Amino acid sequence: MGKATIGDVARAAGVSVKTVSRVINNESGVKDATRQRVAEIVKQLDYRPNLNARSLRTRQSYLLGVLFVDYSGNFYSHSILTGAIEACDQAGYNLLIRPLKINDEGFEPIIKQMHERSKPDGYLICPPLCDDPNVISLMDELDVPYVRIAPLHSEGSPYVRCQEEAASQKAVEHLINLGHQRIAMLSYLKGHGAGAWRLAGYKAALDNYNIPIVSEYIEEYGYDEEPNILDTVIRRLLTKTSVRPTAIFCVNDTLAASVYRIASQMGLKIPYDISIVGFDDDPMVENLWPPLTTIRQPISTMGNYAARMLIKALGNKQQALELPTLDCELVLRSSTGPYLPD
Repeated sequence: MGKATIGDVARAAGVSVKTVSRVINNESGVKDATRQRVAEIVKQLDYRPNLNARSLRTRQSYLLGVLFVDYSGNFYSHSILTGAIEACDQAGYNLLIRPLKINDEGFEPIIKQMHERSKPDGYLICPPLCDDPNVISLMDELDVPYVRIAPLHSEGSPYVRCQEEAASQKAVEHLINLGHQRIAMLSYLKGHGAGAWRLAGYKAALDNYNIPIVSEYIEEYGYDEEPNILDTVIRRLLTKTSVRPTAIFCVNDTLAASVYRIASQMGLKIPYDISIVGFDDDPMVENLWPPLTTIRQPISTMGNYAARMLIKALGNKQQALELPTLDCELVLRSSTGPYLPD
């Protein structure tokens, strides 16, 4: 059997070729039942649009660019890509992936060169690039649609994000309900939305229980600061004597893993000497012992939604884009335990 055509899909679904095209391009004007039937036929027949022919006809590249910062163990961006690829496959788009290094001499020349070579129809911008004013200014200069993922500020282009502040508050309140009051927060997301929301949730939890906010328990740094500084900060927190925190809320699981390593080197036992909570539910936490209590956010779903929003904007630029509400889940494991007085 030869490769399925758009006509084959239309005949099998009992609709016009134009309707199939609208479904594939995620355009409006198609009933939900029809859209679902066409999508099922597309999957059954394994129909894949001819991107070259479609590009010539519509003057689009059918490429979406994804901009993200590349660093070791970047589970977050990988999950965003997984969701975005799924959305692109369903809509007949390809994904052009561009990892950028923190130490690159300016992101803008690299992005501009990529755009001139490949002409993506639009971009998905991952954190922390979504909060970089130079990157956003370049997107506006290129006059290309883009969707930001978890930006600090909601003004401007469409975006998707999770309810990270509420989730962080829930995580810290979990520690408080275990009897902890000396709770530290570690972050290297300073200046980025996730860092701001997670700090706000941390403070809200303490306020709700009338626990004073101690500035020396809050350690915030940026992505681009000296990597080894966090090891120094963790060691300093854990060497405090009478005021040593009994619990630490980490803004992601990679940072929590660093706390595990240094606590072990110092002979501290988790959760008896120190309770730890992470964020993201990175698969690598399966290798931690005891298993890490963390916040699971639907990162892949965010990538999928962001890609769908962008494709929808490309298909009908006048159509309002709905902002999805995505919740996070507190996953309780064994890295948190009751406060044990000295």
